[in-house]
Amino acid sequence: MSPASAARAAGATPLPSRIDRLRIRHLRLLDLVARSGSLTAAGEVLHLSQPAVTKMLQELELAFGCKLIERTPRGARLSLAGERALERLRVVLGAIDAAGEALLVRPEIPLVRLGMLPLVGVDVLPRAVARLRAQGNLPRLAVREHTVAGLAAMLCAGELDCIVGRLQQDDAGQFQASARITRLRDEYLAVVCAPGHSLARQRDVALADLHEGPWILPPRGTHTRDVFEQPFLDSGQLPPVPHIESASFHSNLAMTAAGDFLTVAPATALAHYQAMSMVREVRLRAPFASGHLVFITPAEIESLPAVDQLREALEAVTAQDSGLPPAPVRRRR
Repeated sequence: MSPASAARAAGATPLPSRIDRLRIRHLRLLDLVARSGSLTAAGEVLHLSQPAVTKMLQELELAFGCKLIERTPRGARLSLAGERALERLRVVLGAIDAAGEALLVRPEIPLVRLGMLPLVGVDVLPRAVARLRAQGNLPRLAVREHTVAGLAAMLCAGELDCIVGRLQQDDAGQFQASARITRLRDEYLAVVCAPGHSLARQRDVALADLHEGPWILPPRGTHTRDVFEQPFLDSGQLPPVPHIESASFHSNLAMTAAGDFLTVAPATALAHYQAMSMVREVRLRAPFASGHLVFITPAEIESLPAVDQLREALEAVTAQDSGLPPAPVRRRR
């Protein structure tokens, strides 16, 4: 009988003294097996022999009092208990990696790992950065751009400290249990064209008028593409077929400005491009569904002071957009 089986048979529970004896590589073992599906491959990454990996697994399962890894004909996989454990441990591993990164250079300045949607960088983030710098509170920022789903996965894996993204009305529920969500402002999806496009001069443009295209759209399965296509489906119409598919809002807007295209983008992110007369917003009869620009942090981890200051700066600059008073300034001591 394995040590883990004996512990379960005896009705054992995880012992703090046993858990305290675990090392970081014990925790990484679970993550590596989940990624590779093999104890052998995990051992190679950790530079351990097969007997050493087996012993490490026994120590890990004895500490937690349950079976964490199941052997399969093709290698190994996490048990259900192992999956639940890894959900927690990935946050720990991410925090350890972040601590190493934060202290590698200029350790006196805090590091914030920020995930965001691409067009947030055009509008909100520069003003928040300028505000923090003026206050003397600007942290080092490691910015990662991705889709909403990709950012959520990185946050859950402990790879990010916070996210700035968009949520539709029905999306917030999936984050409630695992994240703290701060609403920054309302957002809606705008249809955009070049100044010379025929729709640029029209008012009260209907969905049916949008089929003339040609279109540049994000790939299928992305948040923006889903929001764009839903009104067409709800009205019994097939959504427009894009001539170009691209996940980059910046590239899409630049191609739209240079050619006779239509595209979609968050309305609040268009000011930069409209100010240079590169594009125009199409005046629709019924606007696309609105959502919210939000700031998201993990619910189970206390936010770093630098993360709280970034949130306050974002709240302040978005409050200015809506005419609300900005948040009070908090300076670093």
